Amino acid sequence: MVQHTLTRRQVLAAGAAAGALALTGCGRGAESGSPRSGVPADEGPPQRGGELRIPLTQEPIAPAFDMGTQAAGSVGTAGISTLAYNGLVEVIDGEIVPQLAESWEQSGPTRYVLELRRDVEFHDGTPFDAAAVKANFDRLLAPDSTAVNLPPFLESVAVLGSHQVEFTLAQPAATFLASLRRGRVMMMSPTAVEQYAESDPFKASVGTGPYVFREYRPGDRIVLERFDGYWAETNYLDAITFTIIPTTSTQIQAFLNGEFDIIGVVPAQVNQVTRDRSVVIHEFVGNTFNYLTFNQGRAPFDNVDVRRGVSAALDREGIAQGVYNGYAEPASGPFSPAIGAAYEDLSDVVAQSYSPDEAREMLRRAGFDFGAGVRFDSFTQDPWGSEADAMTAQLKEIGLDVQLEKQDFGSWADLIYTAKDFTMFNSGQTTRTVDPDEVIYPMVHSGGDLNVFGLADPELDSLLDQARVEADPGIRAEMYHDIARNVAENAHAAFTVWPKEIIAASQNVKGLTFYAGGTHAAEGCWLSS
Repeated sequence: MVQHTLTRRQVLAAGAAAGALALTGCGRGAESGSPRSGVPADEGPPQRGGELRIPLTQEPIAPAFDMGTQAAGSVGTAGISTLAYNGLVEVIDGEIVPQLAESWEQSGPTRYVLELRRDVEFHDGTPFDAAAVKANFDRLLAPDSTAVNLPPFLESVAVLGSHQVEFTLAQPAATFLASLRRGRVMMMSPTAVEQYAESDPFKASVGTGPYVFREYRPGDRIVLERFDGYWAETNYLDAITFTIIPTTSTQIQAFLNGEFDIIGVVPAQVNQVTRDRSVVIHEFVGNTFNYLTFNQGRAPFDNVDVRRGVSAALDREGIAQGVYNGYAEPASGPFSPAIGAAYEDLSDVVAQSYSPDEAREMLRRAGFDFGAGVRFDSFTQDPWGSEADAMTAQLKEIGLDVQLEKQDFGSWADLIYTAKDFTMFNSGQTTRTVDPDEVIYPMVHSGGDLNVFGLADPELDSLLDQARVEADPGIRAEMYHDIARNVAENAHAAFTVWPKEIIAASQNVKGLTFYAGGTHAAEGCWLSS
């Protein structure tokens, strides 16, 4: 039996931990009690009060903030939701620490028993207990569920005591505990879900977290207010308001006018926001990757040499410098160095190296029709829209007739993930994660939630399945080297850059730091007077 009991110090750290806006956020800093990279110097004791104002480019994916549905697949929706919800555990610098679970034991390869906190209530007064946990997971596991964040191989959840719950897996999963973290699977009030999930999903969006959803005006704003009964006591702000402004230039001007406190910017906008010398710029490299990918169920991209040829035509260094102004690194595969031991430099893979002549030759060998138009779907939001422009120009240089179509993000997402009506598209995988399985499995396994490419490779599936259950970290890392190389060599995606996350903040925003893992750190932010 392996038992894990976490300290009060770690509990406070978990309560303060988060990542915001994308991979960045505010944290409690040195007060949180857990050493973390990127934590700023002591800024004095946090002050309570004030409203943190943040612009939001995209409307959250409906229905509201119901994390038991496919809405959880939206990074923006999930990030905001972590302000209202907790998970059973949190992950800080690769270490699993408690959140709503105080401790756990693993008595066998497929059995976990968690002891839950006893001092927690949902915002509507519903007790947080083992029955509430079971209700949440039963909903995720229901046959008609559209949940995209199921823990791997979870088979059943049982109540052993008022605050003791048992998880049983169908087979071992090395990533199981980490998959219970905040930002991935978050606890909702069973009472609110039962009453409102069908009729008013926003009213069903009730958690145990630091802030309470108070207002959601679609197309306008989302307002959260401090929950005074929050167990971790790291919610210093009176309120957090997200204002939906689709145009980034309008966002920036409003930020410079003092209407916002934090704003995410793309590289081309850094010089604009830093004209105000009081603005503080923060940057962070995570395991986010951008990519171009293909519909392998359609010609010509059912041919591996066509995919390889298109991939080899992309000048990744040119994209990193020209589109990102150096705020990105050329990508050789899905895993950046930030993922840890699973990273391997794949720049020796021909399809991942810029070679226009080799690209043309591969396309000719494949019998590619250079006169046929190739539709390329992208979305208007930068930097992805600008990256699509750059890739279109590079592909035209080797003779492709690329027909680029751009839509707003919501329409693009419907086209790609619902209708699956595309030939090729570009996107980014914001891998706010702690394990390579979560980065790659959903995209490239034949049963993956995000595999819309028609990719069905038995060898790759077998590698992914084996890596999921391997407990030895060194062996797992080697497995992911093989997986990443398989994906790159077969050009299942053409990886372009590992972008940096850039945040501009007002000087009075304190405790700004960076985390991986997917949670939003605004609970740990405070505003100096």
